[in-house]
Formats: sequence, structure tokens, C-alpha cells
Amino acid sequence: MTEYAYYPGCSGRATARGYDESLLAVAPRLGMTLTEIPDWNCCGSGLALSVNQVLSLALSARNLALAEKIAPTVVTPCPSCCLTLNKANHVLQDGGAAAAPVQSCLEAGDLKYGGGVRVRHLLDVIVNDVGVERLAQAVTAPLTGKRVAPYYGCQVVRPVAEGDDAEYPHNLEQVIAAVGGEVADFPLKTSCCGGALVATRPELGREMCLDLLRSIGAARADIVVTPCPLCQVTLEMAQHQNRGILQGGALAPVLYLTQLIGVALGLSERELGLQRALMPKTCRRALARTEQQPAL
Repeated sequence: MTEYAYYPGCSGRATARGYDESLLAVAPRLGMTLTEIPDWNCCGSGLALSVNQVLSLALSARNLALAEKIAPTVVTPCPSCCLTLNKANHVLQDGGAAAAPVQSCLEAGDLKYGGGVRVRHLLDVIVNDVGVERLAQAVTAPLTGKRVAPYYGCQVVRPVAEGDDAEYPHNLEQVIAAVGGEVADFPLKTSCCGGALVATRPELGREMCLDLLRSIGAARADIVVTPCPLCQVTLEMAQHQNRGILQGGALAPVLYLTQLIGVALGLSERELGLQRALMPKTCRRALARTEQQPAL
């Protein structure tokens, strides 16, 4: 078992509880020991950086200082958190102009960060640490006959796609193949879903999301899988509000990375938090098994 410091992020305990629950259910079956960072706080992703750079960096730095006491690697399922934590990590490791005031903030809280932590996204860890071969060996209920659309979103591969190819990522495709599914490739798999614009420019955000759904529909996907909590809720809400958008008016459930894996490992709906979906009945229909396969 490999130990990681686990940073769930704010969404993991709110809008994306199913992601957190399914990760905690799947991890031990893949040889991962996740030790949650004690007393972790919001990483400062998004608005904090636009208000106060030192505050934003200090929020992340506090998490890194706490994580350094646990394990050399921090894993998070949220691409935005991963990016934000990495920004603070690079600032403190490089010792630039912002490093000193951030370290002063840590000292005020009786903390110190030595720069010894590596921050990684969950998808990278599953593919490159656990390995697709081990994942495939753990599968007990393969997703045979299911067409799965791999949706990366914009932050998993930008600005740096660690453990993958930034221009032509393939980690999600490897996971889909390992769990027995068929890849339903589509050209917008690394495009932004417009989730960050929903509150500020809703019409633009809506059109960006609908373009994605049309592309997914043209790929004849039964299921969409994403490693991003914001992308998941954005695509799910857009389908819920625009039920005829996909080809033939069908609905394709949007699963978190760990929910897709968990289904193939034979875990229950409640273990994977699937009952929390906006469209739980759609999930059940899309994941329905043949008579020869165990039920969800």
C-alpha cells in the first residue's frame, strides 16, 4: 500500500460528495492509503487570487505544510485545487519575491514548509502509480458494451499535463479500456465546459456546455466520465435543463472517475455516492447489466 496525503477540497465535502465517497471506497482496492490532511482549509482557488495574491498562496501553503508531515505526495481529485496547490508549491520552492510573506503567514500559525511535497492529480496517480494493469486485474464487473466519453476539462491538461500528453491526453482512455468500456472519442474532450462562467456570463457558459454535449451526443456515448467536480456538475445540470440536447433525446450520466472505476470493481450505488446524482435513474439505466453480470 502506498500512502498519500489526501486533500479532498471544498467541493469534495459539498457538491461533489459522490467523488469523495467513491474515491475513499475505491482507493484501498487499488493499493492506495489516503491519509486526509488534518484541519485542511480551502486552497484559495478562484476568487482569492484575484483579491490578494499572498492570501491565496498562504491558504495553499498551510495545506502543504500540514501535508508535509504525512507523506511526500499530496493527491487531490480536483484539478483546480491541484493547480492552485502547485502554484503555491512552486513559489515556495523557488523562493521568489512572494515566498517570504507567505512563509511569514505560516510562521504566524506555528507552521513551516520545507518544500518537500509533490502535488498530483488523482488521474495521474491512478494511471502512473497504481497502473492500468493493476486496475484491470481488480475489475470484477467490466463495462462491456458501454461507450464512455472521456471528458478531461481544461485544467487537468493545462498548463501542464503531468503524467500525460498535453495536446493528446490518453489517461482517461486507458482507464476506460482497463474497466472494459469502449472509448467514445469526441473532439471537444479538453475544451472548457463553461462552468466558471455560469454565474457571471450564463448565456456564454450555457452555449459552451451545450456545444460539448452535442459533441458527446454525436459520439453515441452511453456514459461520460470526468476527473473534475466542476465539469461533472456543469454537464449534469445542463443535461437536466436541456433534456433533448443529446442525439435522440437520450441522457448520458456524467460519472466521476472513481465512480466509473467503482462500478467496474463491483461496488454498490451507495458506496459510490451514485444516489446523489441529479439524474440517478439515468445512471441506473445506463449502467444496467446483462443477466450474466452482477447488478449495480
